[in-house]
Amino acid sequence: MTLLAVSILVSDPSEVAGALNEAKDAVASGADLVEWRVDELADVETVPAMATLVEDAPCACILTVRSEEEGGQFDGEPEDLADILNGLRDAGVVPRYIDLEYESWVESDELQGAWSRWQDVETGLILSMHDIEGRPEDLLQTVEAMAGVDAASIRKFAWRARSVRDNFEAFHLLQASVGPTIALCMGEAGLPSRVLAGPAGGVLTFASSASGPTASGQCDLDTMLKQYRLRSLTESTKVFGIIGSLLGHTLSPVVHNAGFEITGYDGVFLPLPVAPGWESFKATVSTLLTDGSIPVRGLCVTLPHKEHALRYVQELGGEVTDIALRAGAANTIIINDDGTLVADNTDAPAVVETLGIEPSGSRIAVLGAGGAARAAVAGLLTAGARVDVFNRSTDRAQALVETMDDPMCTLGDWDEVSGYDAVINTTSVGMAGGPDPEGNPIEQLGLRSWMLEEAQVVYECVYAPRRTPLVELAESLGTAVVTGEAMFLAQAVRQFKAWTGNEAPVEQWRQLID
Repeated sequence: MTLLAVSILVSDPSEVAGALNEAKDAVASGADLVEWRVDELADVETVPAMATLVEDAPCACILTVRSEEEGGQFDGEPEDLADILNGLRDAGVVPRYIDLEYESWVESDELQGAWSRWQDVETGLILSMHDIEGRPEDLLQTVEAMAGVDAASIRKFAWRARSVRDNFEAFHLLQASVGPTIALCMGEAGLPSRVLAGPAGGVLTFASSASGPTASGQCDLDTMLKQYRLRSLTESTKVFGIIGSLLGHTLSPVVHNAGFEITGYDGVFLPLPVAPGWESFKATVSTLLTDGSIPVRGLCVTLPHKEHALRYVQELGGEVTDIALRAGAANTIIINDDGTLVADNTDAPAVVETLGIEPSGSRIAVLGAGGAARAAVAGLLTAGARVDVFNRSTDRAQALVETMDDPMCTLGDWDEVSGYDAVINTTSVGMAGGPDPEGNPIEQLGLRSWMLEEAQVVYECVYAPRRTPLVELAESLGTAVVTGEAMFLAQAVRQFKAWTGNEAPVEQWRQLID
C-alpha cells in the first residue's frame, strides 16, 4: 500500500508545539506519516527541538533537511549535515526515516560516515534527488547511480514537470524500479504523479498540512483523501481529466470525483494543464492515450483546446457527433474499450436547456468566437434561434459564421444592438485566473449596456466567480440572469453519463458547489 505523508515545515524551536498539533490533526484525518521539514531549524544547537518533533510525533516520521539548491531553505554544507546527524544519534533520536540528498551524499565521505552510525537502529535512509527547474538531463544516469547506494532504504526522484507528459516518465521509473521508490513531479502539471503514485507502484506520496505546501504542486490532505479518494485507487481505476491552459478555477474534478464516489464507479478525475497550441494538445493527448501507464477513459476539454479536440479525433478517424461537427469544436472525448474515440459537444445542448427562454424564434447575441461560442451558436441554431456573433477579432467571428453556413447566423452589427431576447457571454472575460478577471465583455467589445436592459435574459458561461462583472451589471439593470454553474452542471451531467453509463447525482452536485 502506498503511504501518505503530510509535510510540515518547522523553522524555529518556538514552532514545535504548533507543528505537533498540526501533525496530530493530520494523523486524525488519515495521514500515515509526518515529514518534518527542518531546513531552517537544522543545527547542532537545535537537536533538542528536533528530538521533540520526533519523539512526540503522533506517528512514524521522516526528518528532512532540504537544501536551497533542491527547493528548501538549508544553506549549510554536507559536513554540517554530518554534524547534525551525529548530534541526533548521540541524543538517541530515532525517526523512521531520514531524507538525505544524493548530491550531498556523494560529495561527503563525512556524511556517509555519520550515517554509518545509524545502522544499529530502525531508521531508514531516503536518498533523494530534486530538480526545481525541470527534468534533469542526467535523470536516468542519476537513477542508475542511486540504485548502487546500498545504504538507501528508499530512493526518491522529484523534478518540476515541464508538461503533463513528465508524469509518465515518473510512472515508468516506478514500474521499472527495484526496491521501494518515490517518483514525483512538482508544479501544477505534476499532480497526476502525486495522486496516482499508488497505482503506479510508488511507496510514498505527500500532501500538505494546514500551514500550506512545502513543495510546488502539493495538495492538501483533505483534497488527496476526499476529493481524489487516494485510498481507493488501484491499477484498474479508470482515469479522466480536464485539459485546458487555465484550470485553477475548474469545478470539474470536484463534481466528477464526487459522482464517482456516490455512484460507486471506480474512477478518478484530474486537472491536466496543457499549454495553448495544437502541438501541445496533440502531444499531450497522444501520450495520455498511447502510453499505457494509466487507463485513461475520458477527457473534458476547455479553452483554448476545444477546436483542437475535434481536429484530433477527426485525424485519428474517430467518431464525431453531429453537434460537435456543426460546432467545429468538442468539449468531450470518450475513449471506448477498444481504444476508438468519440468527440462530442455537451456544451451545446447545455446552453439550450438552461437558457431560460424558448430558443426557437428568439434573437440572440453571442459574445465571443472560441470553442464555447461555437457550441452555443450551434446549439441555438439547431433549436431554431437567430444568432448574431460579436467578437474583438472580426476575422474569427466571420470564420465562426462561415462554419455554421446558416442564414440565421450573422455577424453582429455594433451600430444596431437593440432587440435581443438574450445576450450570452462565452468569453473568459470576468473569469477568476483569466486574463481579465475584473473585466466586463460588454465594455471590452465596445457594446452598449442597454442591450442587456432590453434582453429577457443575460446568460453567463463563466462560473468562477458566480457573480462576474457582467452578472452584476445585468442585475443592476433589472435583467434576469443565468449564472455559469447552470451550463456547467448541464454539460457535466452529459459527460458523466457518456463516460460511466451512470446517471449523474446532479442534486448532490448542486449542494456541493452552492
